[in-house]
Amino acid sequence: MSLHDSLRRGADSFPGGRAVISLRLGKTDEVLRKELAGSATHKLGAMDALAIARLCVETKTPHCFDYASFVAQECGGRFVPDDEAEPKPSIDPMRKVSRLMRETSDVTSIVIEALSDGVISDNELACIEQEIAEAEEVLRRLRRAAQAVNAQGKPKSERSHVNLPVLDRMERQAASPFAKVGGQPTESMRTDQLVSE
Repeated sequence: MSLHDSLRRGADSFPGGRAVISLRLGKTDEVLRKELAGSATHKLGAMDALAIARLCVETKTPHCFDYASFVAQECGGRFVPDDEAEPKPSIDPMRKVSRLMRETSDVTSIVIEALSDGVISDNELACIEQEIAEAEEVLRRLRRAAQAVNAQGKPKSERSHVNLPVLDRMERQAASPFAKVGGQPTESMRTDQLVSE
């Protein structure tokens, strides 16, 4: 199944079909038909694809989750609707902790073995880095499992919020003693920085 197939199946199952969706999107039925068919002359944009998927999910039509599942699968994951619970073993942090302990002991034993002769060769370093990478992956999974358990304890309205760090560029520039004002260097800039520009 392709991306277009996943959307077309949802649109065909929508009450009133593709014609109703095209009206909701402000397009003609023929344009939407060509976009959903993957025509070379008509490209379906990401925002329109998302709007179609949202319309299908809101009405709970058959195949309404096909688009989300396809995107998740292409990105190496899987899609789980909010009303379906994650399988318990996949979010069990205790399993992740025991796996992390095994991985960190592997890292420790590899490092001790490599240091037995007082020198770490390139091959030994590659083995150490591989073990560390595996331990970091287990640690990342532990973080996700802990976050999932945390989210399960919250009301659904609070689960979908994503807290992203916000960087204030103006504040960072103002705080920098080497900031430019109006494209011109300020008096506080060092001369070696002026030469490098």
